[in-house]
Amino acid sequence: MAKRINVKFSEEVYEELSRIAKEQGKTVSAVLRDAVTLEKYVADTRRDGGRLLVEKADGETRELLVR
Repeated sequence: MAKRINVKFSEEVYEELSRIAKEQGKTVSAVLRDAVTLEKYVADTRRDGGRLLVEKADGETRELLVR
């Protein structure tokens, strides 16, 4: 069963969420659900001793450091 929550965002954060949603053809809610899924993946990977690497278009690879 789905749960409803109320969250307050600064104007700046809400504008960014709206921009991302529009760019991806999604709702703000869908963008937030994706963010939670990504956060879980990051946490699980780090917990299991993994690292997150990002490869740029030019082939440069960097580790993604998250708090």
